Amino acid sequence: MTSTAQTPSDGALGDRLSTLVDRAQSLVNRLEALSASQSEAISSGQIEQIVELVTSREPLVSEIVTVGEEIGAILVDPDFGSQMNEQVHAQTLDQISQIELVMHRLRDRDAQDQKHMESTRDELARQLVEMGSAQNALRAYSGRQGTPNPILQDRQG
Repeated sequence: MTSTAQTPSDGALGDRLSTLVDRAQSLVNRLEALSASQSEAISSGQIEQIVELVTSREPLVSEIVTVGEEIGAILVDPDFGSQMNEQVHAQTLDQISQIELVMHRLRDRDAQDQKHMESTRDELARQLVEMGSAQNALRAYSGRQGTPNPILQDRQG
């Protein structure tokens, strides 16, 4: 039996890395689709859909973190790079770079979505303050402690 540069266990590690990177790519693609839907829901003010999408993103993010940790553990192994075929190693690193680019786009989109939701929240708060001020002014001029709304008053006042 001849000796090769790659033992069966080394091939298994390379296969495991390839499987993990493919899984990460799939998860990131699903997360990107959910993120795009979330942005649309935020823009159109569909609160229920936003909550549903955020909830469905959580397990994906958790799984991406887990897969990423496994990939990182393999990549930091000092012997791993030398055990892998250079072409496969380069392709794997390129695929990981592509995943990182998608994750960067997702972080940017999420930051924009957060700014949009914050501005919407601030606008609603401003409107509520104005509405409260208007009601206080009406109370001050009506001379009554209750809400001044003549439509709801009975005949006896």
